[in-house]
Amino acid sequence: MAEQNDPVLDEVIALLENEPANAPVSVSGLNIPALREELAILVFTGKCKDAIGDSLSQEQLKRLDDKEVMK
Repeated sequence: MAEQNDPVLDEVIALLENEPANAPVSVSGLNIPALREELAILVFTGKCKDAIGDSLSQEQLKRLDDKEVMK
């Protein structure tokens, strides 16, 4: 099945790509708060299943620890 352009997803991706350069970085080199925010945006827009292959609720997202966010 060919992927369709989704304007909402394109907008979210554009916002995430323009993240400020002075954002905090964790010890592992990954910005966990930014990754958590990306997941939150995917959950709120209903695109989580398409993007990561798993469906999460807002409650599940709140309970994820840093290792789960990185996965």
